[in-house]
Amino acid sequence: MKYPLAERFKAPQGEGDYAGTPMAFMRFVGCSVGQGVCTHCDTEFDRVRPDLGGGVYELAELLEWVGDYRHVCLTGGEPLDRDLQEIIAACGEKDIVVHVETSGTKIPKWLLEWHTADTMPWNLWICVSPKPGYVSEMIIIASELKVIIGGLGDGPGWPTVEEAVTWERLCDVSVYIQPRNFTKTVDLQALDAALKLLDANPTLKLSVQLHKFIGTR
Repeated sequence: MKYPLAERFKAPQGEGDYAGTPMAFMRFVGCSVGQGVCTHCDTEFDRVRPDLGGGVYELAELLEWVGDYRHVCLTGGEPLDRDLQEIIAACGEKDIVVHVETSGTKIPKWLLEWHTADTMPWNLWICVSPKPGYVSEMIIIASELKVIIGGLGDGPGWPTVEEAVTWERLCDVSVYIQPRNFTKTVDLQALDAALKLLDANPTLKLSVQLHKFIGTR
């Protein structure tokens, strides 16, 4: 199988439970949610960027590029638009954890089967940042949840702080508030708003997009 990537890069994870962990990031081309919904999306995923390491790669090429990194992050766009079974299995054989960053708007048949049969691979970590149309099963499957304050777009369907509090109470995972930032820099007003929300809801956690503070991708 070949994988179309908009870009690939290595950097510390900037968000969630694994913030600060070195990861090999692979950004897939395409997104079933689309920028018509996420009008403030801060990533470019609609085309291959050879200048940023993008291309169409065989699995063996990607594993060679990963090298000694112990964590791979599959992001987008929407990585669950792709069949990821082969890459998850291959990384597991090399003791590499695969982090999937998803909108939670779809649950592939293979992922639902793993969840239903209680056979989720040991090396699969799923970060769900729910977007309008998110599937309730993905909230249950999530290894961590992130609610973007200010959303990435307008209109109904964006998760609320109240939902985040409910998920924190019902799901045995970290639930993060994350301010919506600019493409490469931090929005200090949004960060201040997130801090105030955390003060009012101290069971939640803060994800600050560390990479936008330290200047990595």
